[in-house]
Amino acid sequence: MPSLYERAHEVALFTQRKIARLQRAYVGKGSDAADARASLARLRRLGMPGGTSWASVGEDLFEGLLDLALSEADEKRALRAITAALRLYAYHQQSKDSPMAITSSSGETGARRRSFGWSCRRIEYDKDKAKGVRRRMASIEGVRDMDGVEHHMRALIMLMRDKGVRVDYYLLTRDLFLLQFPGARGDVFMRWGRDYFTTVSDEATTDEAAGASADEKN
Repeated sequence: MPSLYERAHEVALFTQRKIARLQRAYVGKGSDAADARASLARLRRLGMPGGTSWASVGEDLFEGLLDLALSEADEKRALRAITAALRLYAYHQQSKDSPMAITSSSGETGARRRSFGWSCRRIEYDKDKAKGVRRRMASIEGVRDMDGVEHHMRALIMLMRDKGVRVDYYLLTRDLFLLQFPGARGDVFMRWGRDYFTTVSDEATTDEAAGASADEKN
């Protein structure tokens, strides 16, 4: 039987492919753009009173699911993670012309993947001004049900959308799946915290590179 992290990888890859396909259509402005906009609108309304039916989002959520060959328990966990990730992406991409999801097709290799904590830091690099961001991150860690996790994550996603901050939805889905296993929760939040507090601004990275280049010339 595949390990927990191998199963999480397959669920995350499954979701990344779906998001990448939606994103290409949405930002491509081609003949598929209208269909992608309609799909994302349905996903945003899913779960709301009088909102989207499960049947109307079936293709976006369920197609190809059986290929993952998960146990019944893991399939339920996977569906919760996939649904949350796709719904969060639907809010994230809304009214944005540029791609908000980091996908493998964006040139991001496995070695450069960043967690949700990395994206949270990019909302506001000044820690004194980012107390609200950290408070919302702590709220995610404090809830145990997936509805609560998604609720608090959505508030951060909306801030990311406003600031043009992108998210690695492969890692996000992987973590959403892992959060449903008590033994893995601590590792997920530890990575988020590590990436939040070790991420530096693009300007700082550029300054460091420029300084290093100057030192080499001296």
